[in-house]
Amino acid sequence: MSWQDEYLTMIDDCIDRESRLTSWEMNFLESVQDWLDNGSRLTDRQVEVLNDIWEKVTARG
Repeated sequence: MSWQDEYLTMIDDCIDRESRLTSWEMNFLESVQDWLDNGSRLTDRQVEVLNDIWEKVTARG
């Protein structure tokens, strides 16, 4: 699995729990997903925010 696939999997995990996301978080995830789909690398800050969102929404399973 590539780094890109890992991030896309994390985004999918978050979107599957959409009810736990704020509208800002949902917009961020969609933006990052588009960024990755275009072959772009994420910034360190984007990765940090993605990790924070993923940890928040998956904490309860």
